[in-house]
Amino acid sequence: MEKSQLDSFNIKDEIINAFRPIELLFQIMDTSSTEIYGELTHSFSEIGKELCQNFRRKLDAILAQQKEGDTHGQE
Repeated sequence: MEKSQLDSFNIKDEIINAFRPIELLFQIMDTSSTEIYGELTHSFSEIGKELCQNFRRKLDAILAQQKEGDTHGQE
């Protein structure tokens, strides 16, 4: 595996690890009791989880573009 690929994997892992507590917060919110906390908590959870998925997709797209740029630069 090339150094640029390893760097991309390390960067992605570091970003995801830094972001993981936010994802866990939304997962916890999703399991909260609606009788105690109401539906609003679940609504926020759904929004947060969707934002997390969008974030991961965008991160993958950025890193794929970077990888593609690195590949074209080496040809």
